[in-house]
Amino acid sequence: MKKILFYLKLFLILLCFFILYNKVNADYIKYILILFLLPLSMLSRKINITYYIAICATAVFTAFFTFGFSHETLIILLIFVPMIPVLLLFSNRKIIQYPNLKKRNNELRFYKEELINEEKSLSDKRESLEKKLERITHFYIISKDLTKNMDVPEDLANGLLNILETRVGVCYVVITTKNNSEIEKNGKKNLKILSRLNEQKKGQWFSLINNNEEIASLKGPAIVKSLFNIENKPVIAWPMIIDKQLNSCTFLVVEPEYSQIYLEEGEFFIPHLKLGTKRIMLFSELKEKARIDGLTGLFLKRFFLGKLYSEIEIAKRYNTVFYLMMLDIDHFKNINDTYGHLVGDEVLKATANTISSSVRRGDIVGRYGGEEFIVMLPSITQAKVVDIAEKIRKNIKNINFKDGKKSFSVTISIGISKYDKSTDIDTLIGNADKALYKAKNSGRDNIIVYESND
Repeated sequence: MKKILFYLKLFLILLCFFILYNKVNADYIKYILILFLLPLSMLSRKINITYYIAICATAVFTAFFTFGFSHETLIILLIFVPMIPVLLLFSNRKIIQYPNLKKRNNELRFYKEELINEEKSLSDKRESLEKKLERITHFYIISKDLTKNMDVPEDLANGLLNILETRVGVCYVVITTKNNSEIEKNGKKNLKILSRLNEQKKGQWFSLINNNEEIASLKGPAIVKSLFNIENKPVIAWPMIIDKQLNSCTFLVVEPEYSQIYLEEGEFFIPHLKLGTKRIMLFSELKEKARIDGLTGLFLKRFFLGKLYSEIEIAKRYNTVFYLMMLDIDHFKNINDTYGHLVGDEVLKATANTISSSVRRGDIVGRYGGEEFIVMLPSITQAKVVDIAEKIRKNIKNINFKDGKKSFSVTISIGISKYDKSTDIDTLIGNADKALYKAKNSGRDNIIVYESND
């Protein structure tokens, strides 16, 4: 087939030449056309001696029939014929010098393909790394935005739920945190569920995640096999391990084809989220220390006064009244001088616990300073306030303190004042202080309600 195409191509070239040659009348143009056959014979990609001889013979015979035995024909002969041995020489040298050229070409082609494949592999790796970098940056921004303006873990959990539930392949999300208020008989703390699930589904999750050894042993993102039967889909766990303890855990119920993606994303996301969580925990701890007295566990004076200001504004708006109670341990200096400050601290703590356990839920108790305490009682009658004060007085008096073999008890004096719309905060506190001073001067271990004619 190749030979047929070759001869057909040669025939067409010569046919075109003779057609053009016959249309030309001038001898010098015919001479140029014959000479033009020389470069035309070199158009072949490979050295083809048959092709050249055919062109050469055409040129010589055409010149002979056109110009006869003349110098033009001689020049044509001198130009075309010597090229035949030269071409034969080069074609033979090619065969002798490069017998394995095809093999070498195949080897080079193989190396070229290897280089192309390697380039493609490197390009794919680079694209994969760029995507990972993009995801890391994306999660860093998300975690930074999540924790920037959030002060409590619940806010962080709600923000995380809003983000994760909208992601592709995620069916729903369950976030759990330590529930310090519920402790099992075996001493293990339950996990509190933060999610938008119905009660039945929450109950199912609660029973499966608590006291789950697989979850307790998590060190990083993993598929929790024991939770597969919840939805018959993979459940990806993102554990939040802080100070070598499981602080919280995020569970993502995902479509099977997305499980590997969210395992990888957990690796990116958890370190950023952990830093934000630590910041929130430290902030909450500092905030708690700023409002809670370290010894008694009661509100500090500054925080209590803030609550008192708020209660006054509420009372003004709704035209209501409330009561303020000031309490002072009698002869507390003598207790410190006699038994020492450590025993004195125990007296303060016991007194604070007694006051806190004697008031109603919603009443605000604070440490006003030293051995002085203050209580705000909203929405209450005077008779009920006096009853609560009497309960506190009796309970404190009945506490038996011990210092080695010695035992003793303490008493407390209480002053009570009432807020109405004509009273400001300084007057309210001042009236309670006056009533307390009067209780002290009336023999201590006493309760006095401030009256305007006092």
